[in-house]
Amino acid sequence: MKFAELAARWQDHPVLVVGDAVLDCWLSGTPTRMSREAPVPVITLDATREVGGGAAAIAGAFAALGARTTVVGATGDDDAGATLRSKVWDSAAADRLVVSVGRRTLTKRRVVASGQVVARFDDGDTAPLGGPAAGTLLQRLEESLAEGPEAVVVCDLGAGTLGPAVRELLAARRLDLPLLAVDALDLAPWAHLGPDLVTPGLDTVSGVVEGTNAAAVTAARGMLLRSTAAAVVSVTLDADGAVVLSQDADTVHTSAAPGPRNQAAYVAGFVLALLTGAGVAEAAATAQRCAAVRARDLALAAGKIGVLQASPA
Repeated sequence: MKFAELAARWQDHPVLVVGDAVLDCWLSGTPTRMSREAPVPVITLDATREVGGGAAAIAGAFAALGARTTVVGATGDDDAGATLRSKVWDSAAADRLVVSVGRRTLTKRRVVASGQVVARFDDGDTAPLGGPAAGTLLQRLEESLAEGPEAVVVCDLGAGTLGPAVRELLAARRLDLPLLAVDALDLAPWAHLGPDLVTPGLDTVSGVVEGTNAAAVTAARGMLLRSTAAAVVSVTLDADGAVVLSQDADTVHTSAAPGPRNQAAYVAGFVLALLTGAGVAEAAATAQRCAAVRARDLALAAGKIGVLQASPA
């Protein structure tokens, strides 16, 4: 099936994203000289860019591609949280983020000098969400599930949003979820839910995969499928594309286009393609095409398919 047909089919499909929402920030500038205080460059700041990260980025990717998207998560009651919620609003995803009083919103700031990331500073609370906010999050998740999403996507960065109570609720509703996808730094806590799709990076499965290439991932097929209990495991290899393993289909190795890779768009493209009835190989190719598109160009890509057709499958 052509990408244009897939994109037309997935428009307005309801998708729920739940998990750790992050504020991503890039501080870009030009190195002008070396510091007298330490052997580091002095960078003159030229621009600052802030976007939603984590669950907010995945929700934004779904919304940009045309899905009717809701995001459930938590922020602090600080300036970073207000900015993050505004980014979710701008993405056209339905905002069901809980504001946790006294909590500091997880923020990742990258310093970029002449196009090269030279440092990253992480700030914010990552302890388990507690108090009234935890109860409110469960309530909003239950309300969102009751609306009958066709796919539920979990984004677990280990930042405290997704505790045992969230997993218990999803487990109790598992039979009612047509498609469950998990994008997590640690997949073990989600295995008992039997996800339909998991999308780990190679570092996430390094304890199972003995090597760093596609052949090593393929050799670990049985162990990866058993340990994640997933129907489909897509291990992303950055510049080397992805290896997609399945309980019911042949192993697929997709190539990656040169340049930055959009993980949120990869997840969204894979899930939406599966929702249209695409097979694993076709969904994997669609995901890889979406991953090659910059976040701000996703809506253009979905509406004007040539942007994605120019990317290798």
